[in-house]
Amino acid sequence: MTLDIQILLDIFPIVLFFISFFGLTTSENIIKSIILTMLMQTSVIMFWLVVGSRYGVRPPIIYDTALLYNLDYISDPLPQALMLTAIIIGISVTAINITMLNSLYRKYHTAEWKPMASLAKENENKD
Repeated sequence: MTLDIQILLDIFPIVLFFISFFGLTTSENIIKSIILTMLMQTSVIMFWLVVGSRYGVRPPIIYDTALLYNLDYISDPLPQALMLTAIIIGISVTAINITMLNSLYRKYHTAEWKPMASLAKENENKD
């Protein structure tokens, strides 16, 4: 039973990434694009955390020196540390996207890609 769950955990982030990527390429709304970008970032983080974990391993907190002689049962802390960094970068990217959307919405009064591009082209031709 645990093998089936592990296979699903391995496949789910990959499927979520490609669904989000498809939605991002076909989205016409900027807000949806920002949400789908966040989902893509989350799926990458989930993927690396699933790859870095194994069934039956303990966190890398060593409270007994006997664990130092058998490191096969201790998980690798590097993927976890890198994913904490990826979470911070993802939050920063999302904040920048929302800030840019805010300024573009105030200028063009729309959150759609095509009308905003046509309005930007009109403003460029006026100058």
